[in-house]
Amino acid sequence: MSTPPLPLSSSWNGPLDARPDIGHALFSRFRIGTRLAAMMALAVLVTVVLATAGIQGLATANESLRAVHEDRMKPVRTLSQIAHLMLSNQHQLQMALAQTATQGAPSRIMLNPDLARSAAQAIEHNVIAIDRLWSLYTAGPRTPQELALSDRFASRRAHYLREAVMPALAALRSLDYQDTQRLAALVRQLYERASPDVQALIDMQFNQARAAYEAGVQRYEQTRRLAIGALLLSMAVLGFLGVMLIRSIVRPLRQVTEVFRHIADGRLDTPIHVQGKDEISTVLTELRSMQHRLAANEKAIHQLAYYDPLTDLPNRRLLRDRLQAALTASRQDDRHRAVLLLDLDNFKTINDTLGHEIGDQHLLEVAQRLRMAVHAPHSIARIGGDEFVVLMDLLSPTETEALAQAEALASQLLAAVSRPCPLAGQIYHGSASIGICLFKNHNSSIKELLKRADAAMYQAKNAGRNGHCLFNPSMQVQLETRTALETALRGAVEAGQLQLHYQAQVSATGRPVGAEVLLRWNHPVHGPVAPAEFIPIAEASGLILPIGAWVLEQACAQLATWSTQAATRHLELAVNVSARQFRHPGFVDQVCRSLQQSGANPGKLVLELTESLVLDDIADTVDKMQTLRQHGVRFALDDFGTGYSSLAQLKRLPLEHLKIDRSFVEDIVSDASDAAIVQTIIDMARNLGLNVIAEGVETPAQRQALLELQCLVFQGYLFSHPLPIARFAQWLEQHASPFVPATATPAPWATPSGEFT
Repeated sequence: MSTPPLPLSSSWNGPLDARPDIGHALFSRFRIGTRLAAMMALAVLVTVVLATAGIQGLATANESLRAVHEDRMKPVRTLSQIAHLMLSNQHQLQMALAQTATQGAPSRIMLNPDLARSAAQAIEHNVIAIDRLWSLYTAGPRTPQELALSDRFASRRAHYLREAVMPALAALRSLDYQDTQRLAALVRQLYERASPDVQALIDMQFNQARAAYEAGVQRYEQTRRLAIGALLLSMAVLGFLGVMLIRSIVRPLRQVTEVFRHIADGRLDTPIHVQGKDEISTVLTELRSMQHRLAANEKAIHQLAYYDPLTDLPNRRLLRDRLQAALTASRQDDRHRAVLLLDLDNFKTINDTLGHEIGDQHLLEVAQRLRMAVHAPHSIARIGGDEFVVLMDLLSPTETEALAQAEALASQLLAAVSRPCPLAGQIYHGSASIGICLFKNHNSSIKELLKRADAAMYQAKNAGRNGHCLFNPSMQVQLETRTALETALRGAVEAGQLQLHYQAQVSATGRPVGAEVLLRWNHPVHGPVAPAEFIPIAEASGLILPIGAWVLEQACAQLATWSTQAATRHLELAVNVSARQFRHPGFVDQVCRSLQQSGANPGKLVLELTESLVLDDIADTVDKMQTLRQHGVRFALDDFGTGYSSLAQLKRLPLEHLKIDRSFVEDIVSDASDAAIVQTIIDMARNLGLNVIAEGVETPAQRQALLELQCLVFQGYLFSHPLPIARFAQWLEQHASPFVPATATPAPWATPSGEFT
């Protein structure tokens, strides 16, 4: 039988309240920062003490060794030099006796004057040096034994100088060989008598130096032993204190970890016992408060995780859970289920014109209407923006009946959305497009279901919006084809599969005045792919940016080539610019860079923009057009008449040409309305100082009708199909001479050549 949890404030002796050991009892009353600071201060103190003791000991040892070197070895060197100089006197005498000369009677042997003089000078220097060295030695401290020995050596040295060295100097100066030989023997005799005394003094000094060195070594060893002992002792003490400190921190942290583990498991009633005043105790106290807040906010957390904050509908995460449950259930029964993806039509217009706050109000109203229309066992979710998903569960096992049930609910949802909705003091009539995807005994993934419903929804939009569409296998084929084309299109530029074709623009006299560049794609597997098929894919995937940049580079290069030939120097080249390409922040720099790198004349480049593009953000459009116009680039408004541009907006645009859409040209001969529209466009262009180009001219009758309406430039199959550059160059050669058809009457306001300028 389980024991109910104790209150948080009561004493608890469970695993989270293990009794603190001596370390915790000793340290927990102090804050962790205080403990660590004290430990660091203690470590610094021990380090300073050990360092001071070591430095003092080493200083003492160093002083002992210095005394050996300075105070003891110096007398040794001094006495050794005295002995060496005394021995040098003998060598000087022997060198003087080594060479002799006869003088007067043959029996009288004399010393070599040069050698005798040199020996005498050397002996005099040695005597002076010995006196100086002996003075240095006797000035230092000496023991009584050393003093007696040094006095005896001083006496013998005086006798050595008086009885032997000084007379020898006189004999050398007189060049007396016999006397010098005798005195040299006496010098050697007296040196050998004094030498033991010098050697005894040297040995005595050396022994004293060795004794001092051994004393220094002993002090060094003693210092080293003391330092090692103190280090080991301090390490043991600090280690013990560190273990106690660690235990005082780790044990409470284990309790904190255990509490967090219980909270993570959802056990928000775990009792927490707090003992002490350190930071961990503060954490435990805050944990107790957090437990109460988590328990109170658990429902709110669940709401944030699984529900849309604006509409309070299930969000994408909860939808995925429900879809996964539906897929699992569909493999175990014969019932149909369905996914309905609803997207509001033209919702962006509300945000752009009325503001996002009004858009959110509309979404709340729509969510409430959809919630009222969807009942259990079905469910609805908002997956982002203006998209909603309805999961229909437990439909009929028969496909026809299940489809009828799904379509019935879709109709109810459309009706709910289309009801009038007051927004910002106005009545708004909205609509939606719905894609339906049925599934049964299905092994598809959630991603595939949503993708199919999305494809059906876009089919409903393409069919005119405010409707619903059922996903079918043909849409799957279209999706797969679209995916394959998008994959192939990514490498089309590098593979050299894209090609530019050129369609001529001619004047009223039939003379070429320019061309429009058109993109073609010839894939080795898919074959020729129509622009209407791959351009939307490029737009949606963002591939239009690198492809558009490539088209601009090729077009500018072609303009540069034409500028080198007199027959083509006057030609303009029009390039279509997509909305995504034009809106890119680097579009202006891209155009300028292409012109600069190719060396093309900017005045011959015409960028064709659509009405929807220029009106999407009129301020940004005008700014970019003005910047490029300052560089010489010119602009044409393509498919004019199919949009909603006003005269006031057109006046703001730095345009050169208006292009009449082919839909008006097609029936201009038979439909008076189209002729009136074309006449209006031409008159408006004339008032604005713009040139007019008619697209889609395919028959002489259309050309004649346009001429009568004062349209002087044409483009269409009547003159030339879009051609590769080689064939287009041939076409230019064939149509270099102006030709005026019999039915063509030049307009009174045209230039002499019938061309626009």
